[in-house]
Amino acid sequence: MSNTTRKKVLLMGKSGSGKTSMRSVIFSNYTARDTRRLGATIDVEQSAVRFLGGLVLNLWDCGGQSAFVDNYLSSQRDTIFSNVAVLIYVFDITSTDWEADLAYFEDILLALRTNSEDAGVWVLVNKMDLVDKEDPKRKKYGERKDDLLAVDQRVRKEVEEDGKGNVKGVLRCFPTSIWDESLYKAWSSIIHTLIPNINLITSHLTYLRNLNQAVEAVLFEAETFLVIAKSGSPLDCDTNDLDEVEVNKGAKGLDQQRFEKISEIVKGFRKICQRNHEQYQGFEAKFDGCTVVLEPLTRNTYILIVSSDPRIETGALLFNIHQAQNHMSEFGARSVLERKCGLCRHNSELKYDVKGDDDPSVSAWDDAPF
Repeated sequence: MSNTTRKKVLLMGKSGSGKTSMRSVIFSNYTARDTRRLGATIDVEQSAVRFLGGLVLNLWDCGGQSAFVDNYLSSQRDTIFSNVAVLIYVFDITSTDWEADLAYFEDILLALRTNSEDAGVWVLVNKMDLVDKEDPKRKKYGERKDDLLAVDQRVRKEVEEDGKGNVKGVLRCFPTSIWDESLYKAWSSIIHTLIPNINLITSHLTYLRNLNQAVEAVLFEAETFLVIAKSGSPLDCDTNDLDEVEVNKGAKGLDQQRFEKISEIVKGFRKICQRNHEQYQGFEAKFDGCTVVLEPLTRNTYILIVSSDPRIETGALLFNIHQAQNHMSEFGARSVLERKCGLCRHNSELKYDVKGDDDPSVSAWDDAPF
């Protein structure tokens, strides 16, 4: 039986801000150079992407020309802004009409807050590559972010004072460019917040990491190669908040953009494979300082396991991944599991039923210790 969760995501921004380019890079395997041939979005283009946990992302790419925006805010207001899980709004950092851009954003944010009070708002200040050389400390981005947070506070106050709702969704800002890994970082953070049972998935990754005596276990979506979740500490946490295993195994010294760089590299390599009529399967390697395996975990995810123990062989990592595949696949495909693992049986957040699980004599499939 299907256990599908559908989330409506609005992708909006003034015409030319780069929203369709970033959508094409993330979801259609375009390179940044490929996006030069894209035309402007006409009205609303809808697409659907399936992720782990039965999540289907309904992406509404809304044209940014003034006539379309005016229509969204008037005759299409309820259709566009109702039942929204996330608004992704894209700004062009090089815009010469910032005040007008802010006014448009404020109107859209007000429409969203009065129709979908729980919606999260992600603001991507795009084309950072065009200003970073002249502004290496990103003072301009900091000023733009302050303006956006002020707009958010103003809208919240207006909505709540008018009795139109109690705004719960938060606003987050990211600097982005289609020419580097910052785009993957922003979109991974967005998708991470939408995945059902994300805490349970994270606990499974942490258990698998510990079973392999690894530094980390990271889950990627198969098509977009966005990071869905990781073991141990939260996905976007500061290095000071790493868990004990990560600290002891040297995760503090790892590149903070490593996941996004892996996403970019793998997608580029996979595109080369396609041109050569080869199918990308995965990656495994043993170096002086670590052992790395990147392998399919479910039909729509890949898992990366990194071990710093020189005694660990790739075959051992692959064996444990293959043992976990069937169980992890159930999260996205079924509402009734055949048998919970030890983690599932002791997790109060689990929303699935398990046949015969009320019988304490029935052991979990892996007998996970606690």
